[in-house]
Amino acid sequence: MTSRRLLVALLALVLPAATSQAAEVAVLKSTDSAAWRPALDALRRAAAAHTLQEFDLRGDKAEADRVVAALKGKVAALVALGPLAVQSAREIAPELPLVGCMVSDPAKSGLAAAPNVTGVALHPPVKNQLAAFRMVNPRGVRVGVLYNPDNVGRMVQEAQKAAAVVRLVIVERAISSARDVPQGLRALLGGDGIDALWLPPDPLLLGEEARRFVLQETLKAGKPVYAYSAALVQEGALVSNGADMTNTGEQAGELLLRLLGEKGARIELAMPKAELVINKRIADRLKLEIPADALKAAAKVY
Repeated sequence: MTSRRLLVALLALVLPAATSQAAEVAVLKSTDSAAWRPALDALRRAAAAHTLQEFDLRGDKAEADRVVAALKGKVAALVALGPLAVQSAREIAPELPLVGCMVSDPAKSGLAAAPNVTGVALHPPVKNQLAAFRMVNPRGVRVGVLYNPDNVGRMVQEAQKAAAVVRLVIVERAISSARDVPQGLRALLGGDGIDALWLPPDPLLLGEEARRFVLQETLKAGKPVYAYSAALVQEGALVSNGADMTNTGEQAGELLLRLLGEKGARIELAMPKAELVINKRIADRLKLEIPADALKAAAKVY
């Protein structure tokens, strides 16, 4: 058993005693994303002494506000996944202890350090992700990115600052809606002359239709996709160096136990463990040779 899993197990034994009984906890999901399931399963294991009930907010702000309002006075704490869930939790039930996850800009989403509010960062440092992408595909120098500035603008700014350090060039194409994806992608694959496409965790790119379009068009163009989750690598991206979802869930569970056991606690956001995942089948189709060191460093190779 790892030291972190041992700590989670000990907290699960000790902290429930401090709260005297099992607590009712609502888990708010901005959408029902399959990529989040490993984190949710790990959360349930870490907080097994308490009762966790999941609520799918279906990406609808009105529905999110209605659900959160109905939970007031009925639950001891909230775990919120995604910006919508975190926003509604902070706006409608600010008095409830909150653990937030799966948001690219925690401060903007309302997860700034405050009593009874904490969470787990969505991804490891951007510079580390770019370095991993360069290690897997050393010839991929010009990296294009489609993004909505309101969603992941700060993350793209961090990437621009870090790019020179890892000898990359970030080519941006800002979009305002999912309808802009085809035009923006064709511009990147055409005149912008990119070597690879970076897919950040932007909600506009999370939909099944948008994901399929991006993966199909880049493959046709012979360009690899860099992603943020193992689920996207399984779907056809070349590589991801995002958060280990199981580790994210474990840390969220640990934070939940602390909030339930330490009323009014001020706890800093946790940083998830990175997980390098590579799709060698896609590399072979694109005729890319992945260095042996990269394959050795990968947690998973498909």
